[in-house]
Amino acid sequence: MNKIRVMALGGLDEEGKDLYVIEINGSIFVVGGGFKYPTKTTPGIDFIIADFSYLKENKERIKAYIIPKGKKNTFGALPYIVKEAPAPIYCTRLTKLFLDGFTKQRQVDYSYDYRILSLPCNIIIDGYAFDFFSTCASMPSTFGFSIRTPLGNIVYSGDFIVEYSNDTYFKLDLNTLGKIAEQPTLLLLSESINSTKPGYCSPSHKISTFLEQKFKSAPGRIFVAIPSNNIYHFDEVFKLCAAYKKKICLYDDTSKNIYNLKKYEKSPYFNPKNIIDLEDILRCKEQDLVIILSDEGEKLYEKISLLANKENEEKQLRINENDTFFLACPPNDNNEVISTNTIDEVYRSGCHVFYLTRKTLGKMHAYEEDLKMLLSLLKPKYYFPIEGYYVNLLANAQLALNMGIGLDHMHIFLLDNGYSLYIDDNGSSIDMNLDEKVKVGDLMIDGIGVGDVVNEIISDRARLSEDGVAVFGCAVSRSERKIIAGPDVQMRGFLFLKDKEADVIQKEMTKMFIDATEKWAKETTNFDNIKIEEQISSLIAKYLLRINNRNPVVKVYIIVID
Repeated sequence: MNKIRVMALGGLDEEGKDLYVIEINGSIFVVGGGFKYPTKTTPGIDFIIADFSYLKENKERIKAYIIPKGKKNTFGALPYIVKEAPAPIYCTRLTKLFLDGFTKQRQVDYSYDYRILSLPCNIIIDGYAFDFFSTCASMPSTFGFSIRTPLGNIVYSGDFIVEYSNDTYFKLDLNTLGKIAEQPTLLLLSESINSTKPGYCSPSHKISTFLEQKFKSAPGRIFVAIPSNNIYHFDEVFKLCAAYKKKICLYDDTSKNIYNLKKYEKSPYFNPKNIIDLEDILRCKEQDLVIILSDEGEKLYEKISLLANKENEEKQLRINENDTFFLACPPNDNNEVISTNTIDEVYRSGCHVFYLTRKTLGKMHAYEEDLKMLLSLLKPKYYFPIEGYYVNLLANAQLALNMGIGLDHMHIFLLDNGYSLYIDDNGSSIDMNLDEKVKVGDLMIDGIGVGDVVNEIISDRARLSEDGVAVFGCAVSRSERKIIAGPDVQMRGFLFLKDKEADVIQKEMTKMFIDATEKWAKETTNFDNIKIEEQISSLIAKYLLRINNRNPVVKVYIIVID
């Protein structure tokens, strides 16, 4: 009997951390392996990946990692996963460049076994035919795929929008999709991030509609700020610069790297003669110059803020009242505050500002009509909405239910990470037995390792950011049973009282530390300094909470010397 199992280790009821598992008669095909960025509740964390224990436990059955796009929320966990559970990686050449660069940046010493795809293509992996088709998304060479199984095709949509274009790197390959649709589709897995939005995504995702007016009318230089994870927008800017004969200054290493990537694509819109160095911008007429800034998340806002406040290191580049600043970088839920402050600073600089909000500029993910097109074309027997928060998954499911293509409540699946969908010759089932649920969760990466950061450390970091820290240290002689060096007391970030009051509190804490340590040194029999350090920390913390209603991190260190 043929048996198919599909589940998510990450990516459901969240954005990012994509990690999907498709098992066909025991063979495992892993789709994605990404991360998500930390929130305010996880200070000091670089990013978060999915718990991949299941892959480590079943690594001998993994036949392939399939990486459908060159975004970190799709491949950012691979340096850690593939090292523990190795298998060939199937991706495009451009995605390989992104993954290699990220792996080097993270200082992970590992060499991947790449199998490079040239879209569209058909290849055999472990005896199963895979059909790969390109899609139009924010990153070049994004793709979806279909797996031919004895029960029908399993289709993974990838990120996509309906846009009719001949661009090799941003193209929805309807020809290949049409050929896939000629065979029965058993199961469709499709993204849900924008499933609540009516209509088609196109053309709301384009910045060229707004930017072209600025190219025509701007009195001076044009600054364009673009997130590094949206190379489609870079294409738009480069095309406009070519059409309007503008010179381009690449402000930072990120934009230079993306430009080099575009040269790698041999795009017809890139002429090295149109690129000028930052050092030469004063030699160029202001109305002929476009300056591109790029980075990810808060790093981009920090660059913009420095420019707006004239605090950037490049003194030859200062914003003036003739400049136009085009902000094509709407915030996400994690950086709204810094985004708001940055935009305010740009307005204060006195230049002309054009800001695209989240309502104005659509994310390049399928809207309702995009999803309907794919569903109508493939007419799957089963439907599994993936990628997005629960409200998005639910909207995607409801949309499919209302289409009248044979999908009902028994053929559409809303799952949580760790639960499995089974399909065999007799039909489908969901294993909702908690004892059978695959282990899932978050692994935190903070530059030290995988999963080394525990909840206690996160809690301490949160308190550090809010209430500060107090550190007490001294050396105790075992033979003399007394303090022989110190105490050394360091405090940061929590004594905001008047000077006299702060001095009183500091002296009282120091006295508590000395008294408790000397008493312990005289009475102890085993000089177990770990236990007394915890007791003194708790004593001082309770005092601080009572006296000024703050709860800083209190650390006590006692060195025992013979």
